[in-house]
Parts: sequence; C-alpha cells; structure tokens
Amino acid sequence: MTTEEKTKEEEEIVPTKTAGKILFCGCTDFKNVGRTKQIDESVFANVNVPSKISTFENENDLEFTFIASGSAAAHNVAIDTKGRLWAWGRNENGQLGTGDKDNRNAPSVVKGIHFGENADGEGEEAVKIVWAACGKNHTIAIDSEGGFYACGSNKSGQLGVPITWSRQKKNVDDERVEFVKSASATQAKFVKATCGVDFTVLTDADGKMWSFGCPQYGQLGHGDDHEYNMKEGTVKLAYEPQPTPKMIRSGDLNAEKDYKVVKVCCGHNHVACFCEDGKLYTWGNGGYGRLGHRVQKDEFSPKMVEVQGGDRNLIPKDAILACGSTATHFSACMGQLYAFGKLKVSGDNTMYPMPQMDLQGWVLRDFASGAVTFATCQDEMTVTWGAGGYGELGYGPEGKKSSACPDVVPSLQGKRTIMVACGLGQTLFLVKSEDVKEGVPVFEPLPETKGGEKKKQGAHLIKPGGAKKAKK
Repeated sequence: MTTEEKTKEEEEIVPTKTAGKILFCGCTDFKNVGRTKQIDESVFANVNVPSKISTFENENDLEFTFIASGSAAAHNVAIDTKGRLWAWGRNENGQLGTGDKDNRNAPSVVKGIHFGENADGEGEEAVKIVWAACGKNHTIAIDSEGGFYACGSNKSGQLGVPITWSRQKKNVDDERVEFVKSASATQAKFVKATCGVDFTVLTDADGKMWSFGCPQYGQLGHGDDHEYNMKEGTVKLAYEPQPTPKMIRSGDLNAEKDYKVVKVCCGHNHVACFCEDGKLYTWGNGGYGRLGHRVQKDEFSPKMVEVQGGDRNLIPKDAILACGSTATHFSACMGQLYAFGKLKVSGDNTMYPMPQMDLQGWVLRDFASGAVTFATCQDEMTVTWGAGGYGELGYGPEGKKSSACPDVVPSLQGKRTIMVACGLGQTLFLVKSEDVKEGVPVFEPLPETKGGEKKKQGAHLIKPGGAKKAKK
C-alpha cells in the first residue's frame, strides 16, 4: 500500500474531531461511588463545579479530541491530539490497562497500549488511538488502522479474546490488567466502540456492527440469549459467554438487508442504533420500556422502533443517540429530542418515544447518559439534569444537587462544550480551549497510593490559575 493510499484509508477510519480542554465534576472516591452514600468528603471532596484537572494543566499545550465514561463505569478515558490514551478512576479489574489493579485518582497515559520509538507512544510506528469506550469493569480502545484493544474483566468474553469456560463450573474471571490487541479472525476495520455492563458492540468502516460478551438479555443481537441450566434436578440458569466478535445480522437487520449503521450506543443491558435509512432499532433488556416497543419484553434481535410521524420523521445522520441504565434518548427531524424508558428515579415509565418539550428547538451537539443523570450541549450552553448526589450536575457548591428537569450549568454559559460524558457520579466536559484559559477552578486529585495505604490528604479545588506549570 502506498503512503497516499494509507493516508486516505486512515482519513476514512479516523473520526473528525475538534480539540479542547477537559473539565470534571462529581465524586472523587472512585472506589465507593455507586456502592455507598457514606463517602468521606473530608478525604474525597466532591467537585461541584466543572473544573480543570491539575494533571492536565501540568503539561504544556495539552489538548484532547475525545472523552468517554459509561452509565455503569466508575472510570474515565480520554484521547489527546497525539493519539495517546489517558485513563483514571476505579481499577479493581485492571480496566485502566495500567498493568495493576490500583485505583487511579489522577489521569495518566496508558503506556502499555503504545509501541514505537518510546514509551509515550510517539514515533512513526506508534499506535494512535481514535476511539474508546468504558464498560463496568472493562475498556475498549480503537486505533487509527481499525484494530481494537481491550483490558479489564473478561468473565463474559467482553474483551473479545478467548476465555477458559465450562458449563459445569462457575466461570472464573479472566482479567487482563494491560491492553491486549484482539486476534479476531475478522478482517473488519473498526471505527467506533460502545460498551454495556459486560458486553461490547463495535462498528466497522462498512457500517456493520459486531458484538461479544454476555448474551443474557439478548443484547448481543444475534437472536439468542444462550441460556442453559447449570445443574440437573434443579433450575440454575446461566448464560454462555460469547467472546468471539460476531456481526449483527438478525431481526429487522436481517442477512438480506445491507444495512449501514450511523450511530450505536449501549446502556447497561440494552442497545440502540440508527441506520442510513433513518430508522431507529433497539434490542436487549426491555424492562422499564427502555426499548420503546410499548411492552416490557426482552428482544434478542434488533427491532425497529415506531417513531411518531413514521417516514416523515426520519433520524438524520447528525442526530444524537444515548443510552443510560434504563433510558434511551435520540433526536429526529428538526432536532426534536425524544426519550423512552425510566427517565426519572420516581414516576411512570415512558414505554414509547415521547418528545422532550424542555429542549424543544435546541440543536444538540452531543448527549450523554449516566446511571441516573444526563448531560447535553448546544451552541455556547451546557445542560444537565437527573438524580445527582455528588455534584456531578455542576451547579456549584450552593446549587441544587438534583434536578428533575434540564437546567443550565451556570459556569459553562458562554463556553462552547464539544463533548459530554457521564459515568457513575461524575461528568466530563470537553470544552473549547479558548473558553477555559481564565477563571476556571482547578481540581487537584489525591496523590497516588498503593492498595491498602491510607490517604491522609483530601482532594480539593485550588484557585483559578493556581496549578503548577510544567518546567520548560
């Protein structure tokens, strides 16, 4: 392959992105977030206003093109303009790919995923990461040549690498504390990834979807949940792990239909996608109406969702799509936002797509769903809402912790947010660099400690501009 051909091919695979700076708010106790409300804020102080992270401030001219977390994830990943992957947060299963299981309070470059002239992943042969996704206990990364890497728990085959498994014995977790490159037999070039609790869905350059991991609710979309009885004489159901990436071509995306997916997103145990035909498809766990099919029924294959207006209200290619733990959001004709599922902690379920009038007329740039929180952005305004409890909505120390309706993040007014990402008790904002030069507080994470060491100093905010600068 000539250099010109290779460059052209990479351009088709690498998504177009805009660089910016990362702001963070929410819980800093990655180990306990989502598990207990008894978090010691004298040690792990919540960050109530979107703030810069001092780690990033200590590197000159550092900008990012991508951020990600997940509705079930207590860890985060980001990709900088050099194609380096950064990771931080909970690491009990090695999901950060750092070679150990120590939680990381501060972001660090994942050096093990890179090869080339030096450990920082620079040089002509270095791997350039262009996309990443977080499951509950695993992480997926995709490089500029279409290969994918995985780390963390592989108990259900969610890393896409072989596992030792037996129907007679309880499955033992096959953890990978460093990123491993998939040795999949498929020749597909992957461009995007999305993760549920314990499964993964990839999109290739031809617009086809591939899935692997836990099949329990049919979320792999292959027409089967691979259920079996572990013990004779009694009922003890289990689900056979599916570690081999397999193309999704069942249900309404059958083998005779040459579909081309535009976007796909995973919730805890369900998946939604829309294709070039402008139609929305969902499958997996149907509880709370999160599939939008008017019934709480699991779907083992992609099934088209009926949207008000039918073919007159098709989903455009630049539409947003997001799946949370029990909800699904998407935008259709004229940017109208729709949602279905359990949209609030209390109240009735929404069993089919309903327009969200609070954001009517908005042209949304990006949208993210956490476990019980949501974030979106348009023009120079960012909005969050949901059952926050750790300051992850970013309303400030004197602001409300939760919001039943979308509300503006005060400190981000007048700033252009490029991307948003929600995790367990935390929210990330990728903001245009020019908008975060002055007046934005800096969050200083706790110093790194090994497992078992007691932390003596709490994380805190320091005054704007107070972060230590890297020596030139």
